[in-house]
Amino acid sequence: MKPYDYQVEMAKEAVSILKANGIVYIAAMERTGKTLATIVACEKLSTAKIIPRRLHFNVLVVTKKAALPGWHDTLTAYPHKCCYTVTNYHQAHKHGSDYDLIILDEAHNYISSFPKPSAMWKGLRELCRKKPIIYLSATPHAQGPQMLYHQFALSSYSPWRKYPNFYSWFKTFGKPYTIEINGIQINQYDRCDKDLVLGTVEHLFITKTRVELGFEQEPVDRLHYIQLSDNTRAVYNELLEHNIIQLKAGWLVCDTKTKLRFSLHMLEGGVAKIEDNNIILANDEKIQYIKDTFSDLSDVVIMYNYIAEGIKLREAFPDTEILQATSFAEGVDLHKTKHLVIYSQDFSTARHTQRRARQANKMRTEPIVVHYLLVKKGLSEQVYKTVSVNKRNFVDSVFDRSKI
Repeated sequence: MKPYDYQVEMAKEAVSILKANGIVYIAAMERTGKTLATIVACEKLSTAKIIPRRLHFNVLVVTKKAALPGWHDTLTAYPHKCCYTVTNYHQAHKHGSDYDLIILDEAHNYISSFPKPSAMWKGLRELCRKKPIIYLSATPHAQGPQMLYHQFALSSYSPWRKYPNFYSWFKTFGKPYTIEINGIQINQYDRCDKDLVLGTVEHLFITKTRVELGFEQEPVDRLHYIQLSDNTRAVYNELLEHNIIQLKAGWLVCDTKTKLRFSLHMLEGGVAKIEDNNIILANDEKIQYIKDTFSDLSDVVIMYNYIAEGIKLREAFPDTEILQATSFAEGVDLHKTKHLVIYSQDFSTARHTQRRARQANKMRTEPIVVHYLLVKKGLSEQVYKTVSVNKRNFVDSVFDRSKI
């Protein structure tokens, strides 16, 4: 495996930033080869004089479980002298701290929560202490730059290390406001001065787009509107109006707005969740549409969101690759896939952006089309418009209770 010239240049820039700051954030777009560029940077760092020389330069790579094979494949294909340990975020705390460098891949995913850090973040804190860190993500702060505080707070060299916690940081960079919940005003922390925040950390970032790196093909969305049967539409609208409906498997009760929007979303795909039970329903409008639209399913990958959808799809398409849309939104290479069909997607704009780029590759000449199965005025259309067009997470506050 030979890196592209731009990957070598990214590696050189990363080494320079790391030597000066102890951290660097490679935020190039999806499928631009951040993994190989990072490995090249590590090989260069192993001979640089920023870390005490040892017999071996030990690197810990922390990534998503679904991205582990990609890292192993790249390390197998690219000759290297460093010693790499590759693990996932759930297992990283078991690996001790005898490393010269930490790589936090898909850093936006597990360590960016606010205002309080996640349990995953707490497990990584001691491991990362006084270690140089390379952060990787195509979407480092999709829900706002406040997502960066805890990512950088894992490092002893954080540009915001004078702020002991998110709340003190927010006093300088935040735009506080409250919302009323059950008559109580609740502080919110999802707004901040974007220019001020990014202005203090822009020297740590390497950002590249696919277009400027010479990619010929960019993902294009194709929206397919599914016509629900009269019976499915009646069930959908009754649940929307009354928050409860009796199905053959039992009573589906939506006692919160969150439960309601999840349940309506599931109904479109012919599934439900009653208490802890994943239910397969009789309606299969989306499945029939796939069968009618894609004649050759050998060149199709279908992504689903809910557990019961995966069961339903594998029964309907036993010879087709079926992937969970959240688990495989990042770090997975589908560049040989002709059609990517999104049966249903989660409510995250970051994962939407990452997911639709899974087919991108510098060598690809065939158009990249991502197919979304939507219901007019249904939850799926609301989700798509919110995460794709408005670039926001689909949460209760943007849920529109419109009948279909």
